Amino acid sequence: MQKHLLTIAVAAVSGGLAFGGQAIANEDEQQKDQQNQQNQQESAQAQGLYSVDDLTDADVYLRDNPDEDVGEVEDILLDDQQKVSALVIETGEILGMGGREIVADIKDISVESNRDEDRPFGDGYVTHRVLIDANSEDLESFPEYERDWFDQESEALRTRNEGMSAWQGEGVSGGTWGKDGAVDEN
Repeated sequence: MQKHLLTIAVAAVSGGLAFGGQAIANEDEQQKDQQNQQNQQESAQAQGLYSVDDLTDADVYLRDNPDEDVGEVEDILLDDQQKVSALVIETGEILGMGGREIVADIKDISVESNRDEDRPFGDGYVTHRVLIDANSEDLESFPEYERDWFDQESEALRTRNEGMSAWQGEGVSGGTWGKDGAVDEN
């Protein structure tokens, strides 16, 4: 009889430990999910200033499949108003060969930013992950970054926008930086 009670007690304790272990594993999984959601919310917040140096060579992923690396940012194109118009993305490159440079309109792009407080400023302190709203097949239809495309787009923008380029004036109207480099309060 004692053997039977001991067996039942051992089984109950083992079952309790297994159940407790599963509860702890579920709790750990929930904490990881909450941390991932918090990280996504933080990366969606505005960075404030973006360094072209940090964005250039940033890896580019598909928005609907964020694990699929499709290339890296090769160049950033600005319009006459000093606004980012498009990104040039090097896709399909393997060992430095076979890549194709495509142009992605800025409306199809989002950027996740991450600050590494342990790194010195300017040395990978801020890293970016670029997401493109396209699938692998869509990327084939994106225009290739080449002289003919560039000349046609430049001419189209020139004819749509009249007046002087912001690059030829005294900066962008409504800008926040004063001439001495300090942020204007007004």
